[in-house]
Amino acid sequence: MDLSERFSPKQLAAAITAKRTSMKLKLTDVAEALTLSKPTLVKIEKGDTNVKLATVLKVMEYLGLSFSS
Repeated sequence: MDLSERFSPKQLAAAITAKRTSMKLKLTDVAEALTLSKPTLVKIEKGDTNVKLATVLKVMEYLGLSFSS
């Protein structure tokens, strides 16, 4: 993701969802691995801006996503 250009929470959510599904991981797989609730992960994948940034970054790190990729 190129931070020199504007992006929205929905675009970040779509990138997270795409990466998770490309890895053939279920929501429950990721939620359990990170000790998150499934509803929290669903909120992240819907682009909900009320989720803590630290939680979003934790999911991104687990999936191997960064803002430079």
